[in-house]
Amino acid sequence: MLASDIEGQTVGLCPADGAAHFPIMTPLYFEKPADAAGFMDFNVLRSSFYRTLTTCLPHALGTNFRSSDGPLTPYLVTVNSAAPKLPLVTRHMDDECTIAAMRQSGFMPHVQPKAILCETAKVARNPLGGDPLVTLDIVYMSDGVGVLLVISHAIVDMGAYCRFIIEWGLVAKAVACGDSGLPRELDTDRGEFWSLVSDCAESVPATEFERHLAELDAAGAEVPPAHLQQATIIRLGADPAAVAKLSLTRDRLCPGISVPNFISALLWRITGRASQSEHAYFSASLTIRGDPRFSKYWGNTSTSNFIHVPRERLLGDSLVDVARRVQDSVREFSVANFARLIELFTAKDSWYNRSLCKYVGAAGVARFSVVNISRSVPFYDIDFGWGRPVKVMYQAVKIPGLCFFMPWSQDGGIEAIVCLSEPAINALFKDELILNHFDVVRVPSD
Repeated sequence: MLASDIEGQTVGLCPADGAAHFPIMTPLYFEKPADAAGFMDFNVLRSSFYRTLTTCLPHALGTNFRSSDGPLTPYLVTVNSAAPKLPLVTRHMDDECTIAAMRQSGFMPHVQPKAILCETAKVARNPLGGDPLVTLDIVYMSDGVGVLLVISHAIVDMGAYCRFIIEWGLVAKAVACGDSGLPRELDTDRGEFWSLVSDCAESVPATEFERHLAELDAAGAEVPPAHLQQATIIRLGADPAAVAKLSLTRDRLCPGISVPNFISALLWRITGRASQSEHAYFSASLTIRGDPRFSKYWGNTSTSNFIHVPRERLLGDSLVDVARRVQDSVREFSVANFARLIELFTAKDSWYNRSLCKYVGAAGVARFSVVNISRSVPFYDIDFGWGRPVKVMYQAVKIPGLCFFMPWSQDGGIEAIVCLSEPAINALFKDELILNHFDVVRVPSD
């Protein structure tokens, strides 16, 4: 599909993605080699960024937006690739922060550049409300460079976000060598994407979770009380050696369960212990990216797969039963399931969307939502021509129960960045399995 194929069209943002307006932010830190001429040159990075953006953005819109003659959609935007809302690319000089100091502290927030931690995060919100589509800050330190690209989740998911940066790196290498650096032809087909959704949706019956939501909606169930305190970001780090130790524990307690699903089960039970709700919910995202039919798309295609159990059952079941339930929900989520969710969200009277926000999104619910990018998203393969990043982080948003699994380093390991209420944090710091296998750090608020 060419950019001109959607030129001038008014298209509607799929409501399944329209609810997620928070920004995606992953700071990348690059260490300066001793002999790297022109290391991370600002003009090269800025020029290649704009060239990549003006080519890739229409492809993201082409798969993330549904044509306005389809089902009723509340968000409309006119695509104009000839005059895009190009954001400012801001250069910062930081004489206080160093890569060496960040390494020593484990990349804790208090030693990271302020431009990366605070300024940009407060700018990029919902682009459909007139805010910038993306923002970019590049911070130069004495021994390295920090890069923070922010894109609204309403436009892309984490898989497309990473793919954009990888493409940007390829263009930057070409620009640094004096080439035009224009991205190669992209093969996104918007029509194929939506045809796939329509063809698959009818083949899936209603899930238990869907029936559960319908029952709550029909009965006019009460929303759980909002008893949660201020949410806080917690980082659980496990280097490769710690993951090896965790794998042995997993083999003993929950054989056949993947390490991320084992961790998810532990954390879901912790949110359950901290909740007063009757219901407990788990969801997994990014699973659809593994299907080759979706791997080429640049939009937001990571609608979450939810499951529900009574909270008493979550706490009463064995850890292995909870872990199996988590793993089954991840493995069974198919292209057809995804298609049905899209159809539910885009219905004219989307009771599903309304009920999901009202009951599952309410404060006080034992909700745990995981986005596992520890293996599926190759952040440590990003290279602008001067080597791979020494550290890639996820700058979390404060949505209680939301968790991201990131690689700990180039060498492996896993880092879980999770937002928890104070009651859940208290339960976490009493959990021996967590404390025996992770370096647990409370991230200070900015």
